[in-house]
Amino acid sequence: MTTAPAPFTPTADDMEATHYGIPVSTYGEDGNMLALGHHTHRNAFAAFNKHARTFLGFANFADDRHAHQNEWIDEIRHIWLTFHRGDPGGDWTWEGRPANENTPGAIAVTLLDVA
Repeated sequence: MTTAPAPFTPTADDMEATHYGIPVSTYGEDGNMLALGHHTHRNAFAAFNKHARTFLGFANFADDRHAHQNEWIDEIRHIWLTFHRGDPGGDWTWEGRPANENTPGAIAVTLLDVA
């Protein structure tokens, strides 16, 4: 029987970058982004935009110079995840699994769903 890997607490070192003091990473295959912690929409957008420009080479998180924060405000969510290490040598170093604030090991994250 294979047991699921135990949750771990991610740090800034587990994310792709830190912008304006907020650790961020792309998340999934659709261009979503997450930030460790629950942040205001304004601060999250600033960190996500910076990450899109510097890490992904996009114009902004939407890769559209005409995109406006108000068009994306509903795509920012404050959720909880448990983080688990990926397979050594695999395509991903960690994964987040849906949780709630009472789940042991759950971490608060701010998610931008661009899909």
